Amino acid sequence: MVRRLISLLTVVVLIAACSPEEAELTTTTTTAPTESTTTTAPQDDYSTSTTEGDGEDDDGASGAAITEYEVVVRSSATAGETLWILINPGEYTDVDLENLIRELVDESDVTLQGINVFDDLVALEAGRIDADARTPEEQALVDEHFLVSLVDASTIRFEGPYAEFGET
Repeated sequence: MVRRLISLLTVVVLIAACSPEEAELTTTTTTAPTESTTTTAPQDDYSTSTTEGDGEDDDGASGAAITEYEVVVRSSATAGETLWILINPGEYTDVDLENLIRELVDESDVTLQGINVFDDLVALEAGRIDADARTPEEQALVDEHFLVSLVDASTIRFEGPYAEFGET
């Protein structure tokens, strides 16, 4: 979103510089994200996050900006915490999903070792089961609804229907 705002401001400045006598005054309005608290477990201090966006990433590809997420499960280990995130189903781009992971990492006040993002609660629950113990139906749900993950605190891995995008 910041990159889009900077790009927009750059275009406005270039237009004004090229023809100063014909330049129009342009106003850009941004709306700060709103947050509403959702408690998912007694020890959980994370909240649902709401952000506004136009659903278009920097290369012009149209997607559905991720406007809400819910931390369904939060587990702690010595290396850091792992979050299991549920988002609304939608047509997301790889940039939308990557931005969500980066936002979660940036907003966290603890070290995040892992993040697992799903767009279906039943699939998320199946994803928490050891892969060897899953039924074929559970594995099919995971394959379809597991979208992206943060691995070893630094690698963003696209999963399931986004696996073609690899890792970042």
